[in-house]
Amino acid sequence: MDTLTEVEIDSLLDPEIRVGVSGTLTAHLPAGDLTVDQVRRLDRTLAVMPPASGSNEWIRRPDDSQLGLRRYLPTALDSSISRSVILWIHGGGMFLGSARQDDANARELCEALGVRIASVDYRLAPEHPYPEPLDDCYTALVWLAERYDRIVVVGASAGGGLAAGLALLSRDRSGPAIAGVQLRYPMLDDRETEGARTLSNTSVWNARLNRLGWDAYLGGRPADEYAAPGRAVDLSGLPPTYIDTGDLDLFRDEDAAFADRIRESGGSVAFFEEKAAVHGFDLIAPDATVSRMALARRHEWLARALHGNLASTLETSS
Repeated sequence: MDTLTEVEIDSLLDPEIRVGVSGTLTAHLPAGDLTVDQVRRLDRTLAVMPPASGSNEWIRRPDDSQLGLRRYLPTALDSSISRSVILWIHGGGMFLGSARQDDANARELCEALGVRIASVDYRLAPEHPYPEPLDDCYTALVWLAERYDRIVVVGASAGGGLAAGLALLSRDRSGPAIAGVQLRYPMLDDRETEGARTLSNTSVWNARLNRLGWDAYLGGRPADEYAAPGRAVDLSGLPPTYIDTGDLDLFRDEDAAFADRIRESGGSVAFFEEKAAVHGFDLIAPDATVSRMALARRHEWLARALHGNLASTLETSS
């Protein structure tokens, strides 16, 4: 299939989502080669930081350096899941973002489910390439496992890729048990799919930004299955997994393929592909009908995961 232009993709967008595109990175990228510093500066000019609503805590890495966790405690803790916690992993293409940027979303989820949340402030590439960001996520997982009985991991975009890598890593190390993994439009594979070629000019996160992110994260080294979980040969033994994406998202095909392969390996997976939606649709247009429906579905799945009530059957929607 031919590569779609920005105008062609825009014409396919849900009108409620389209209104949010103008404030995203892709709408302001300069022509020519991109650099990490250049995109970071642009991101800072576009960012709207929510009011602070979490508290910072420091934990120790294996080398005794400090790793930041941003903690959220609900106003009314659900006593039935008082020994449960959500490990939140923020997005940003592996080279952007922070735990602080997700305060509003983490706080909303914390209050909606009555559950504690810990957001890991992992180190960013290219200053800290793979495996350092994933190692930070694993350090946070181990720390939480020493304090809580049930851990559910939630990651969006690059955070979704890290969450998937974390599930594989913990499985293979016989590490802490994870009760469920929710991957929101995850960044899973450094290889370009046919769908990604078609959608290389898509809004919010396009092929130019994606290549910059992977180059920064891999640091010139080949990807393994923990860096790029889409490369994993064996997806058996993973926790129950939820994946959603948009049909105009650069990651659409790799996300769908990952869900299919979990199912084929005998795992529990719920997969949803939102119509006329781009990457991060819920963030750029939170009041859109598709965003509200996705949020409700995510909450329902997370509530079941936190209570240990996830079915073992495949759920799909597209």
